[in-house]
Amino acid sequence: MGNNDVAPTAKDTPGPVAGEALKDAARWPGYGLIAIGLAAMALSLAGFAVGRNPLATIGAVVAALALSSGVIWQFAGHRRLQNRRGSGTPERPEDAAPLN
Repeated sequence: MGNNDVAPTAKDTPGPVAGEALKDAARWPGYGLIAIGLAAMALSLAGFAVGRNPLATIGAVVAALALSSGVIWQFAGHRRLQNRRGSGTPERPEDAAPLN
């Protein structure tokens, strides 16, 4: 069995690879903002449950801001990687668009 059909380096792969986004340190703040938003949402729901409405409202606002900022950060990072990769023809079948 030979390894002739294997790419010589990981950098030769034209499309996204599973787990590649976690290696990109520029996207980590987005993941952190999403985590903070989810924690703030859980805490604000708990605050509403025990009757601390003013603090829970502040937590809900923080959650909304953090979640939306994190999602925007991730979307911008995704667009940045797409633009860097280019729009050439994919070499792997799983990267090709579905036929209509």
